[in-house]
Amino acid sequence: MVATNAVREQSVGPGLGGAVADDAAARDGRWDDLYWGPGDPDFGTTTPPRFTFADPHEAGLFHADDEHVSIHNRGAGPAAALIFFVDGRVELRRLGPGEMIILPDEDSFTNVQAPRRADGRPVVYGGVWVQQGRARPVTIPIPTEREFLAQRYLTPWSTDWVGGLAGCRLRDPAEDRISYQYRSGGTTFTVRNAGDSWVAVVHRAGTEYSVVECGPRERVDFPVSPHSAQSDVFSVVGQRQTGSPGRGPYVSASGTVHPGWAGRPGAATAYGSVVVMLGSLVYSALPKRNLYVAFSDRRRGCSRVHR
Repeated sequence: MVATNAVREQSVGPGLGGAVADDAAARDGRWDDLYWGPGDPDFGTTTPPRFTFADPHEAGLFHADDEHVSIHNRGAGPAAALIFFVDGRVELRRLGPGEMIILPDEDSFTNVQAPRRADGRPVVYGGVWVQQGRARPVTIPIPTEREFLAQRYLTPWSTDWVGGLAGCRLRDPAEDRISYQYRSGGTTFTVRNAGDSWVAVVHRAGTEYSVVECGPRERVDFPVSPHSAQSDVFSVVGQRQTGSPGRGPYVSASGTVHPGWAGRPGAATAYGSVVVMLGSLVYSALPKRNLYVAFSDRRRGCSRVHR
């Protein structure tokens, strides 16, 4: 993965692209009543509650292990993270649609949950174990960022990757308001998403690949060298279509908890590619955005950095 900054062209609240939970408890500030945690009659008891499990892939949840371990909710439903620290502290954090949380570097185990069922049973997606600032393997994991991206988009790590966009269902970048910016001899290549759906950019620099998501009304900047003899290929891919469901964690007849599995990825979609080499545009299948318009956007104060 490459380190980039995504800059929102407009201020967008959490939940874009997915419904925000409108439960009464969430509206009046009692959102924590929806989840298993400190203060509940079934928390901290000798006999644990009867947990039920849900599919983190279907819910759009994943964790990233970069400078810090973080948990992301790309789905349409609410979630929460219950963090257990080694010193005995417990902390419940909300993780709404479109939101992320950064976990502390200290050792901890985080239980990622959906709201309780109607019968009161806690619902668990999986866990994230942090030790010495890094994510460690667990029995019921939350998908990694790479697993999430490969399931949602066509990436170099997808099972159906054949080295490019061949075989993808092509989408209209103008209709979905996907564009790019590049000035000959420049050191920055920008992909802009002025639409309402998440996309991803597969960047190939020589033989190295990276994948970066670009959310609604965001832009992603990539550094490029105008003196490099290797080509930079930027391919914008859309979300997959259809596919088959997987299975969440489950309990066998013996009482053992087993991890679930992801479903079959849907058909890959793509918008097209742009190729830059030696500071010049070599090929483009995406609309080019006027640099003055982009500068005017920033002057109007409708941008903010989203890291």
